[in-house]
Amino acid sequence: MADAKRAKVAARNLSIILPETWANLPLGDEKLTRKFVRDLVRRQIGGDDRLARMRAEATEETCKNIAAAVAFGAHTYLMSLELLPGVPFPAAILMFDEPWPDTARPGLGAEDVKRALREGFPGGAVLEQRHGPVLRIAEFGESKELQNPVKVLKLEYHVPYPDGQKLLYARVSLPNVPTAEPFGSLFDEIIDSIDFVHPPEGEGARLEFDHKRTEND
Repeated sequence: MADAKRAKVAARNLSIILPETWANLPLGDEKLTRKFVRDLVRRQIGGDDRLARMRAEATEETCKNIAAAVAFGAHTYLMSLELLPGVPFPAAILMFDEPWPDTARPGLGAEDVKRALREGFPGGAVLEQRHGPVLRIAEFGESKELQNPVKVLKLEYHVPYPDGQKLLYARVSLPNVPTAEPFGSLFDEIIDSIDFVHPPEGEGARLEFDHKRTEND
């Protein structure tokens, strides 16, 4: 993926390649999160005193969304800033760990991951990705949560961990898009870039970016 950076989530032993305009928000420390968001908003909106109220509102809204995600068990919060310079792209990827549903047990017992995913999450589609099958559920339609309804693309990915004991659940929300594609394919590619890694011994739970650019990674 050109013009990209790999985000490492050391606490979960995984990394993911993101477009350069995405941010990996630190979770777990409310003060650190707020400072990170405040600095991010200032870089995006600018430091002009006349924009102070706009910055404050954007910071509060983002921190509110992060707190809600953490309350639901999210361990990773990835947020898009722009699609292109000056073109907002308000997408987010939330990641959770989840157990296999009971309905997946027959497939797991037969060591058939595809079957386990299909039976565990009916209505989804199994994608063949680099590390094996991944279950995706896609929904595209008008949001009923907003005063002025807009088209929203919602995606869910259920990615088996290498040891097969649990799943990585990634949830995507992308409002105000005219069609599902090519955005669905973009997120398929992002999820396909996930690597399950092993941090060096003694490495603490922290979020970091490797800012080295990757070409066609």
